[in-house]
Amino acid sequence: MNAFLAGLGAEALILRRERAVWLALLALAAATLFSLYTGAARVAAQKDIAEAARVEEAQRIEGLKKSLVKLDKGETKEELPPYRDPRNAAFMGAGPAARVAALGPRPLALIATGQSDLYPPVVKVTTASKDSFLFADEIENPAHLSAGATDLAFIVTYVYPLVVLALAFNLLSGEREQGTLAMTLAAARRPGLALAGKFVARVAAPIGVTLLASALGVAIFAGAAALASADFLRLSAVVLVYGLFWAALAAAIDGLGKSSAFNALTLICAWVALALIAPAAINSLAAFAHPAPSRIDMTLAARAASTDADKARDAALARYVEEHPGERHGGGGAREGTLRRLATQEAAFQRVEGVIAQHDAQLSRQRALADRLSFLSPALLAYGALADIAGAGDARYRDFLAQIGAFHVEWRAFFLPRAQAGAPLTAADYDALPRYAEAPASGAGVMAALIGVAAPALLLAALAARGFRRLAP
Repeated sequence: MNAFLAGLGAEALILRRERAVWLALLALAAATLFSLYTGAARVAAQKDIAEAARVEEAQRIEGLKKSLVKLDKGETKEELPPYRDPRNAAFMGAGPAARVAALGPRPLALIATGQSDLYPPVVKVTTASKDSFLFADEIENPAHLSAGATDLAFIVTYVYPLVVLALAFNLLSGEREQGTLAMTLAAARRPGLALAGKFVARVAAPIGVTLLASALGVAIFAGAAALASADFLRLSAVVLVYGLFWAALAAAIDGLGKSSAFNALTLICAWVALALIAPAAINSLAAFAHPAPSRIDMTLAARAASTDADKARDAALARYVEEHPGERHGGGGAREGTLRRLATQEAAFQRVEGVIAQHDAQLSRQRALADRLSFLSPALLAYGALADIAGAGDARYRDFLAQIGAFHVEWRAFFLPRAQAGAPLTAADYDALPRYAEAPASGAGVMAALIGVAAPALLLAALAARGFRRLAP
């Protein structure tokens, strides 16, 4: 143990005197803090959107209640059109009384953008088909989507490994090329422990700086309470295990006994392959094996299905008029018009549900294959784990969309029977309007990712230990 501590202290002293090391660590800390700052601004904007939607909903429904009271008291003298009448269940459920379904941010939502720039944080649920509210607004500039976000997940996944590799790639090769390896081994009673201490000093610096900067940034931008959350423990575990993977890889390459130039070139190639090429190849392979239509195609198909339902209704009405020329066709009044409108909505609902279900089924197969292949890329696992911790991963948004689907069915079940029966809405009905409640998500995906990164890290550590023993018996 004394040899380990001696090696640790000696290497720490050397690192303290290296200006380049300080610059690299300061740049890493600054990038970490900046990414958390931008993440906090993004989360604040999403919270403002959700809060504004809730305030608008409360004011809108309160206005409908007041109008209903005036109608009941006879204070409203003019006849209201159906779309403004708070007693009309068909029109109120389709828009004026719509409920807001909001996806609340997690305590560490600032660490990763994930899918949050692709899906809106707030959806206004109505009795109409999903295409009328689920794809109503595009919330992000396409240029921003193509450029990506500078969040903590990006820094940890791509920048952090480079600093770890820069400090750990040439422990043995550097000492050997400088002619100090033999002296270091001769000075220590247990050379292996001394080298282990020196290696730990090099690796602990970037890992410790990233953890400390993350803790400081979370405390400043998310509040001290976030530091005590289980999500912060998961974040720390991902940063630690992911850093140890790259450190073990550097040690395994260094243990081959090659030159520093060979080590640097090999590790850079490994970083490019594991962090850049492998994720792109995995996503491309999954998309090739299970091609899913784009969101634009799905949106257009859903809206086309709704339009087809309108055309089918008009065609059916035209045939009826043609087959019954002797009857009067004045529209049958407001009641018949409402029933025709509800029939059109139901036809559109069924067609749109089929389009969305077909798209989601294919997308689920694509994601399942990508999830299985993601274990080939520690970078992909780490990024996915950080997105899950932030509450911006694929799984949470799939759950959110599924919960919206269930709430949509509940919302329609509340309004449509009343509309079909011609029953007017009352004050009690407004008080009993269904409310969306988000179900909590599990953190099982983070644990699977940690295991997927830790397993190859342990294998590389064993190879590194074997190489170190061979070169420094």
